[in-house]
Amino acid sequence: MNIDIEVPAGLDPRLTALGWLVGSWEGTGNGTDADGNDFTFEQRIQFAPADGASMFYLAQAYRLDSDGKPADILDVESGFWRPKPDASLEVTLTNAGGWTEVLVGRIQVTRIDLQTDAVVRTESAAVEHSAGQRLYGQVEGDLMYALDRATTTHPLRPHMWARLKRS
Repeated sequence: MNIDIEVPAGLDPRLTALGWLVGSWEGTGNGTDADGNDFTFEQRIQFAPADGASMFYLAQAYRLDSDGKPADILDVESGFWRPKPDASLEVTLTNAGGWTEVLVGRIQVTRIDLQTDAVVRTESAAVEHSAGQRLYGQVEGDLMYALDRATTTHPLRPHMWARLKRS
């Protein structure tokens, strides 16, 4: 099996395992909100080296209107991904909806599995997010991801999934 992984020149060696993510990604996806309503969205994700030991992450999602055009902002989160020499990964994310999440997981070449380790919510959090799991992978050069979420009112279930192209 031959896996083609592009790692940017000059990338800190500590970030090599995440090198295939570096850059900007865009595309559309589907989701189910906390109330069980389905929606479609446009997603933009950016990964960029931060301090050498971590990768900066910014994700923005826009709900699509009935004409398929981006309408209101659906979700914004930012954070840092910190790979470890043993292929484990620590991720800290802050969501504009009022919560911060710590995820831990494993890097398996072009597949990343993450699970929530901790969630802290503000008193006015838009959704009472309590746990999650995420899967990121490179498929035919695209970035595919699936995000499952649990809240205080429902167990872990699919929340958002998309296929993004490098932009």
